[in-house]
Amino acid sequence: MDEINIHLKGVKGWLLLMCISLTILDPSSIILNLMIVTNLTKPYFSKNTELLRLILINGTFSIGLAVFSIYAGLSLWKILPNAVATAKKYLLAISLYSVFSTFIPVLIGLQTEPVKGVSGNSVANSLMTILYATAWYLYLKKSKRVKATYSSNL
Repeated sequence: MDEINIHLKGVKGWLLLMCISLTILDPSSIILNLMIVTNLTKPYFSKNTELLRLILINGTFSIGLAVFSIYAGLSLWKILPNAVATAKKYLLAISLYSVFSTFIPVLIGLQTEPVKGVSGNSVANSLMTILYATAWYLYLKKSKRVKATYSSNL
């Protein structure tokens, strides 16, 4: 390994930010969002059982994604084998779920009026999630630090 790669090796800089994001920030925002949405919609559960079903489905996927995020972040942070592949799979999973989640209300039969009010935000949120995931995916693919740090694992 040449001197440049030795200098780049390690979880520092943008890679450290990604690890912090995956292990702390993303799961925290997922859980916080789930708690806020659940508390705001709780009064309507008895009137609209589809809304409760939506929260349960979204909550299950969200908790799964939070756990996956922590796993991917810790894998990167500890420089485990297949860490980069795991992180890429997580980024793909959040992108796919963000698209899928826009269709869940319709799939479970939620009334169209509440869906229309939420769909604009849902599409915007999905787009932001996809952009976020794409940026980190490209970082993992192009970064010299990632190549130097995980060269034996790539």
